[in-house]
Amino acid sequence: MKNFNTHSILLYLIFSSGLLFSCGETKKNDTNSTSTDSLSVENEIVVETTNPSEEYQTFVTSLDTTQMKSSKQAVEKFKELYTTATPQQADEGFLIFDKLYNSLAFNLDEQHYKNSSKSEEYDKYDQIAGIYNGYNDGKDAPAEMIAYNNELASHGFGIGMTEGSTFILQNRDFFKIYFYDKVSQPLKSYLIQKNKEAKEMFSSDGGLLISPTRLAERVIWAENFIKENPNFHSKLMKEVKWSKKSYLTALMFGMDNTPAFDYQTKELSPDFEAAYQTLTSSYSDTETATIIKPYYEAIKNKNTKKQQELIEKYQNEDKIYKNEY
Repeated sequence: MKNFNTHSILLYLIFSSGLLFSCGETKKNDTNSTSTDSLSVENEIVVETTNPSEEYQTFVTSLDTTQMKSSKQAVEKFKELYTTATPQQADEGFLIFDKLYNSLAFNLDEQHYKNSSKSEEYDKYDQIAGIYNGYNDGKDAPAEMIAYNNELASHGFGIGMTEGSTFILQNRDFFKIYFYDKVSQPLKSYLIQKNKEAKEMFSSDGGLLISPTRLAERVIWAENFIKENPNFHSKLMKEVKWSKKSYLTALMFGMDNTPAFDYQTKELSPDFEAAYQTLTSSYSDTETATIIKPYYEAIKNKNTKKQQELIEKYQNEDKIYKNEY
């Protein structure tokens, strides 16, 4: 199997957002009431709610997708327009912003690649890479680089590193301030989970950066989220399903530098066995456990024929990727 890595996941997300919106207006009708003693007219207060998404879409479209400042301009405009919006309207606003945000991340990373490829620039970003992910406190970095990292963070970005190269990443702590209190509960849950996963990361240099058990828990989260939110925003749901399939594939096969099976003995790795045991005991009523349980049994019984049959079955059912992925 080809390597999974955080940068490829980032690039996938860049192209996975965007939605068209419709705007509407609701208005209560005035009503009259009469009494037997006297005729009186009671005018109800007219409540008029305008969906701000059309105006927001126009504003966001006018922003420059190559300038970091555009994200801050967009969230400030969101704050202004969606003060009294419903959660559903706020979801629309977030999706408009998210499309801009992904474009910005892509374009800023392109600029970063050109800058960091210069010999005099090559190593300086290493000093602040990983501050968002928590594996670098940056305390020994020069003041200039700390200031640059703070500027990135204030606009929703950061510096990451994979396979020896730095890149611009999405610092999703940025979303907490502007969106968590406005959007619907399903979208908030999605944003919290994706921020958590981005901080933990997934893989680098062809190996897992999280335990197989943590990987299994990500699959379970995705499975439950899909089940509980069947009408969730289609573009984001597509990403959840893609993640679930990717994580389950890695859970069954491992990765080049974190294989599920020992290359010499062909025995199941203790870490992967612990993940399988957690799934079959703590999450026995899930679809994921239903997939893993017979696969695990075949491995324990050294029934390689059954194991291969299950792999082919799950691939044909589009539950995991084929080996060439």
